[in-house]
Amino acid sequence: MDDKTRILVADDDELNLEIITEYLNFMSPNYQVETASDGGIAWQMLSDNPPDYYGIVILDNMMPKMTGIEVLKNIQADERLSHIPVVIQSARARKEDVIEGIEAGAFYYLTKPFDEDQFSSVIRNCYRNHHVYQDLQRTLQGNASSMRLLEEATFNFRTIDDVHAISMLVSSACPSTERSMAGLFELMVNAVEHGNLGIGYETKSALNKTGKWDKEVDRRQELDCYRNKMAQIHFKRKKDHIEITITDQGEGFDWKSYMAFDVRRLLDSHGRGIAIANNVSFDRLEYNAKGTEVIARLNVAS
Repeated sequence: MDDKTRILVADDDELNLEIITEYLNFMSPNYQVETASDGGIAWQMLSDNPPDYYGIVILDNMMPKMTGIEVLKNIQADERLSHIPVVIQSARARKEDVIEGIEAGAFYYLTKPFDEDQFSSVIRNCYRNHHVYQDLQRTLQGNASSMRLLEEATFNFRTIDDVHAISMLVSSACPSTERSMAGLFELMVNAVEHGNLGIGYETKSALNKTGKWDKEVDRRQELDCYRNKMAQIHFKRKKDHIEITITDQGEGFDWKSYMAFDVRRLLDSHGRGIAIANNVSFDRLEYNAKGTEVIARLNVAS
């Protein structure tokens, strides 16, 4: 069985294709890179292959035939492909360009020339998300229809592995699984790392840069002061909407500044999760005053 993760890289700049390909090959022997010289070719390659053929897609935004955003929108519109993590890269770093990419469904928006540490962090996260998605899809195969009948449920969670499993399970009970899963995952991760484990914004930035975020999360969860802290997610289906409440045992935070896309954080290695949940994944997001509880609302068509 082929255990390599195929990465499709599309760019009309041949030198940039070579640089990214060499860097990905240097990062891991588990990556198998395929390239496309324009957006039209990239979309054809995606269309001609099985849905799980590519694990990650990296798209230059400004390409002939089809732009990266146009290819991304096609991917998001195709239920067979919409789970693939897509990274947009571009020399255009205006706030509106970055927001357009994120709202179109990009996992991340990188600016050229990209920072190697940031690029590595983004690709590692894409790799992790892709493989977790595959594992959970196998687990949930055949159960998706029954999850749509779920009326109410409560889950406790403590680890990032818990977050992966439960976010997929709960989002499969929502009308738009892919739309809700991205925001749900971000809110649950926040409850673990920022809430229960007290990992602040600057600390996470430094950990992402060195690739040590996972290890620090694991380390803190073994400390006596954090070991017994649990977060909770409650799912409730109502007449015309779904309410998902997430609570943690942290000290709280100033959530107000994270509800909208902030140009000061758009190009950081993290910090957009709450804005994605608020502006893309859910129809309404409400925090309590302290920031230790958030209610996500998803409208249901009657």
